[in-house]
Parts: sequence; structure tokens; C-alpha cells
Amino acid sequence: MSPAPDPGPDFERRLAAVRTRLGTLAHQRLDGLTAPDPQTGERWDAAQVWAHLDELIPYWIAQAEKVLAGQAGDPVPFGRTASNPARGDAIEQNRQRGITALWHDVREDLNDLRAFLAGVPDRGWQARGLHPTRGVWTVEQIVEVTLLGHIEEHVAQLEALRVS
Repeated sequence: MSPAPDPGPDFERRLAAVRTRLGTLAHQRLDGLTAPDPQTGERWDAAQVWAHLDELIPYWIAQAEKVLAGQAGDPVPFGRTASNPARGDAIEQNRQRGITALWHDVREDLNDLRAFLAGVPDRGWQARGLHPTRGVWTVEQIVEVTLLGHIEEHVAQLEALRVS
């Protein structure tokens, strides 16, 4: 059986697209609230979405790095749930900073994500971690769901808030 293909190139392509979309959104007028989150019912304004992007990217990179570092043994505990108070606190605190400042930080976070993706060895994508509610996940799944997929969802939320 041949090994799974390296997901890195597709992740890098998607990351570049997200960066472009966010760069455009950072200079547009956004208004209103997001549609309710299917799980929590939360509705956010644009500043809350930007603040969440600013906190989620470094958090989940660190979690993926933790799993990657422990790849030789049992699945490494990682992650958090949406009810984690540190998540909400960071969003509330940072939403006051303004979109320009948040975009600056998110842009740097995306650079860090690009560097992380480039540094994952082929075998590292299959390193396993144990999430408190979702069970065993690979580094590839962590990047897909909690980083790139999650970022893409929030970009779509911001795009839905554009004022014509």
C-alpha cells in the first residue's frame, strides 16, 4: 500500500487564497451579524470574527506542533472545545483593537501557518493526537478542520457581512 499523498501543496494553495480574500475584506465595509453557529447559536460582528481568527491560528498551530512532536507514541492530548473561557476572553478583548490591527496580526499568523505547513515532514501528517471530544485525529485532520477549514468558514462569514 503506498503512503497517502502529502497534503501540503493543497493546503498551501488554500492558504494563499484565504490570505488574498482576507486582504480584500480588511479594506471593505462589513456590517451586521453572522448567521447563527449551528452548534452554539453564536452570532458575531466582523470585529469578533477577526479577533477569533487572530487567536485561533496561533492556538491551533501550537496544538498541531504538540501532536507532531509526540508522533512516535500514543496519541497526544490536544485541543479545546468552543466553551473554553480563554477562547471567548481573547475574542472579547481583541475585538476592540480594530480591523486594521487585527488584519496585521492575522497576516503574520498566516505567515506562521505557511511556515508550519512547509515544515511538516511527510510522515508527520499522520501523527495522532487525542481531542477531548472528537477523539483521535491526525495532524492532517487538525490542519484541515481546525485551521484551514475553520479559517475558510470565517472568511465566508466575513464575506457575507460585506456592505454593497
